Amino acid sequence: MFSIHASSTETGGQVLITTVSVGLHSLAMLCCGAVFMRPARLVGIIGTAVCVLSLGWSVAMIWAGWSEWEPVQVLLSGITFTVAFSFVSLLLASTTHRDTLIQRLLWCALVLVGIGALLTLSLIWDLWWESEAFGRFYGIILILAVLAGVLAPLLSALRRRTAPEPTRETPVTGPADHGPSHGATLSPEVAAALEEEAGVRGLTVDQLVAPLLKGPR
Repeated sequence: MFSIHASSTETGGQVLITTVSVGLHSLAMLCCGAVFMRPARLVGIIGTAVCVLSLGWSVAMIWAGWSEWEPVQVLLSGITFTVAFSFVSLLLASTTHRDTLIQRLLWCALVLVGIGALLTLSLIWDLWWESEAFGRFYGIILILAVLAGVLAPLLSALRRRTAPEPTRETPVTGPADHGPSHGATLSPEVAAALEEEAGVRGLTVDQLVAPLLKGPR
């Protein structure tokens, strides 16, 4: 009777841990999916694949009852990559308005996240001797990564809010000396595409199309 109760308790614990693991990995997949419709979609695709692999390995460990350290190292490595890709995907998705300053800050954040992930993997696989200096350097890298990851989207949102609203429709008329002119306007699809491209580059629509109008004809 005691063995049956212990077995049911162990199974209930496994079900609970599996549910938590599935929920957390699903949340990470949603973060990676935030860039599926953006130019950085490859980051989200790779991140989603990493999340699926990490979830499968964690479920296998929960129900197989592995107690060796090597499978745990693989699991911790998968979790590290999952967190890194989720953070980067959210960072790329939320930083829409990018001027020179924001682009540099974004690249700094990405590099710091990469260094932080490598340092975490080195701790998991015992590639570095633990020391006070290493611990301080590791902590500084993580703090700077989080700080840059917060400042970049915040500045992007502020710059986008203060940027002038571009004109959706631009009338195009012919020269006055070529007979009656027929006015024309840009379609909503073209205007929306111009606005999106200008927002990514941190420019207005006028600044985006000005080099084209001034070029040789």
